[in-house]
Amino acid sequence: GVAAYRAHRADAVIGLGGGAALDVAKAIALMAVHSGDVLEYAWDHPKVRPIERDLPYFVALPTTAGTGSEVGRSSVISDDVTHVKKIIFSPRLLAKAVFADPELTLDLPPHITAATGMDALTHNVESYLSPAYHPLCDGIALEGVRIAAKALRRAVREPHNLQARADMLMSSMMGAIAFQKDLGAVHSCAHALGTVADMHHGLANGIMIDHVMRFNLPSAVDKMAELAHVAGAGVAGALPEASAEAFIDWLAALKAELSIPATLSAYASKRPVTRADIAALVDVAINDTCHQTNPRARE
Repeated sequence: GVAAYRAHRADAVIGLGGGAALDVAKAIALMAVHSGDVLEYAWDHPKVRPIERDLPYFVALPTTAGTGSEVGRSSVISDDVTHVKKIIFSPRLLAKAVFADPELTLDLPPHITAATGMDALTHNVESYLSPAYHPLCDGIALEGVRIAAKALRRAVREPHNLQARADMLMSSMMGAIAFQKDLGAVHSCAHALGTVADMHHGLANGIMIDHVMRFNLPSAVDKMAELAHVAGAGVAGALPEASAEAFIDWLAALKAELSIPATLSAYASKRPVTRADIAALVDVAINDTCHQTNPRARE
């Protein structure tokens, strides 16, 4: 990509695709005007390089509604050797223009719509549950959950429902804005599953979300009760504990409707997740930073 940019003496980069494609476009824009290896710009590199030059004009056109990379200031790059995801952060990575056109998502297959939609929902849920203080992000995250709760099923069942597709794009962008506050253990688990088993990130979030929410429940009753309310899963007059449980039950039911496997053991793939993977999964998840802002600390 960088070679093509230079060969054509280009002055702009256009990213068209899902989250991975948009992240690659950001990396191309970065390396078009910087030297070294792209992983040297990851925030946790031992000799991290500064992003000190303005990047080429970058335009983002998302074709999925999941990562929200089009409005994010980061690029996620997988290490070719370890397969661990590395993150490059900088406001310079932000797109100068975003065209979030729902028509670009109309022909997404149902399973991709479901998996990317669960990614968007997870971003909003985990951002809201993070104990970090950011009321603006909390408000955005709650509205993102409300929108996804109404639109995700319709987008999967009625792929050419333009309003449902538009709503999912909005929820996706809201989740990406909200998670500037931070994420949680669902993402640490998903990053581990992506690294060890090459699982699709949104699908991994979808499989893990209700299980992590049940783990989080003792430390996030009131917030989960509010999530139940905005998702339409709450029961009028119920105690917060009951509403919080209802939110987790709602997540499990949503997964079933979207054909998201209920558990890792139910995940059928050429590369299944087995007990032999547990040690490697735990190692990657523990070393991931997302769980540091989980509402309940690991034990």
